[in-house]
Amino acid sequence: MTEHTKTIEKTARVNQRTNHLLGTNIKKLRLKNKLRNKDIVAQLQLHGVEISTGTYSKVEMGLNNPSVDLLIALTDIFSCDFNAFFQENTSSKNKQEQ
Repeated sequence: MTEHTKTIEKTARVNQRTNHLLGTNIKKLRLKNKLRNKDIVAQLQLHGVEISTGTYSKVEMGLNNPSVDLLIALTDIFSCDFNAFFQENTSSKNKQEQ
Protein backbone atom coordinates (compact mmCIF):
# COMPACT_ATOMS: atom_id res chain seq x y z
CA MET A 1 0.00 0.00 0.00
CA THR A 2 1.43 3.35 -1.00
CA GLU A 3 1.50 6.48 1.15
CA HIS A 4 -1.02 8.10 -1.21
CA THR A 5 -3.46 5.18 -0.73
CA LYS A 6 -3.07 5.38 3.06
CA THR A 7 -3.84 9.10 2.96
CA ILE A 8 -6.99 8.52 0.88
CA GLU A 9 -8.19 5.81 3.26
CA LYS A 10 -7.68 8.07 6.28
CA THR A 11 -9.58 10.98 4.75
CA ALA A 12 -12.39 8.79 3.39
CA ARG A 13 -13.26 7.26 6.77
CA VAL A 14 -16.09 8.81 8.77
CA ASN A 15 -15.91 8.23 12.50
CA GLN A 16 -19.46 8.36 13.88
CA ARG A 17 -18.15 8.85 17.41
CA THR A 18 -16.65 12.25 16.59
CA ASN A 19 -18.74 13.19 13.54
CA HIS A 20 -22.41 12.28 13.72
CA LEU A 21 -23.01 13.33 10.13
CA LEU A 22 -24.20 9.93 8.91
CA GLY A 23 -26.58 9.30 11.78
CA THR A 24 -27.95 12.83 11.67
CA ASN A 25 -28.64 12.62 7.95
CA ILE A 26 -30.21 9.16 8.23
CA LYS A 27 -32.54 10.49 10.92
CA LYS A 28 -33.43 13.56 8.80
CA LEU A 29 -34.30 11.30 5.87
CA ARG A 30 -36.43 9.08 8.10
CA LEU A 31 -38.34 12.05 9.51
CA LYS A 32 -38.72 13.60 6.05
CA ASN A 33 -40.37 10.34 4.95
CA LYS A 34 -42.58 10.38 8.10
CA LEU A 35 -41.38 6.98 9.25
CA ARG A 36 -40.80 5.62 12.74
CA ASN A 37 -37.68 3.69 13.75
CA LYS A 38 -39.62 0.44 13.84
CA ASP A 39 -40.96 1.10 10.30
CA ILE A 40 -37.40 1.48 9.01
CA VAL A 41 -36.23 -1.62 10.87
CA ALA A 42 -39.09 -3.65 9.36
CA GLN A 43 -38.19 -2.44 5.85
CA LEU A 44 -34.50 -3.11 6.46
CA GLN A 45 -35.32 -6.67 7.50
CA LEU A 46 -37.33 -7.11 4.28
CA HIS A 47 -34.17 -6.01 2.46
CA GLY A 48 -32.21 -8.76 4.26
CA VAL A 49 -30.54 -6.47 6.83
CA GLU A 50 -30.95 -8.02 10.27
CA ILE A 51 -30.97 -5.15 12.74
CA SER A 52 -32.84 -4.38 15.95
CA THR A 53 -34.57 -1.09 16.72
CA GLY A 54 -31.99 -0.46 19.44
CA THR A 55 -29.07 -0.91 17.07
CA TYR A 56 -30.74 1.25 14.43
CA SER A 57 -31.32 3.98 17.03
CA LYS A 58 -27.63 3.85 17.93
CA VAL A 59 -26.76 4.42 14.25
CA GLU A 60 -28.97 7.53 14.18
CA MET A 61 -27.41 8.79 17.44
CA GLY A 62 -23.90 8.23 16.12
CA LEU A 63 -23.03 5.51 18.61
CA ASN A 64 -22.75 2.75 15.96
CA ASN A 65 -21.36 2.96 12.44
CA PRO A 66 -23.78 1.80 9.74
CA SER A 67 -22.78 -1.20 7.66
CA VAL A 68 -22.51 -0.97 3.90
CA ASP A 69 -25.53 -3.31 3.60
CA LEU A 70 -27.53 -0.96 5.81
CA LEU A 71 -26.61 2.09 3.71
CA ILE A 72 -27.44 0.28 0.47
CA ALA A 73 -30.86 -0.72 1.81
CA LEU A 74 -31.52 2.80 3.11
CA THR A 75 -30.83 4.29 -0.33
CA ASP A 76 -33.63 2.08 -1.64
CA ILE A 77 -36.00 2.80 1.26
CA PHE A 78 -35.47 6.57 1.11
CA SER A 79 -35.15 6.66 -2.71
CA CYS A 80 -31.91 8.61 -2.46
CA ASP A 81 -28.27 8.17 -3.39
CA PHE A 82 -25.33 7.78 -1.04
CA ASN A 83 -24.54 11.50 -1.18
CA ALA A 84 -27.63 12.19 0.94
CA PHE A 85 -25.90 10.51 3.90
CA PHE A 86 -22.79 12.68 3.65
CA GLN A 87 -24.24 16.14 3.05
CA GLU A 88 -23.18 18.68 5.63
CA ASN A 89 -25.76 21.08 6.99
CA THR A 90 -24.52 24.41 5.69
CA SER A 91 -26.54 26.46 8.21
CA SER A 92 -24.90 24.75 11.20
CA LYS A 93 -21.52 24.98 9.49
CA ASN A 94 -21.98 28.73 9.03
CA LYS A 95 -22.86 29.12 12.73
CA GLN A 96 -19.62 27.36 13.72
CA GLU A 97 -17.57 29.71 11.55
CA GLN A 98 -19.07 32.84 13.17
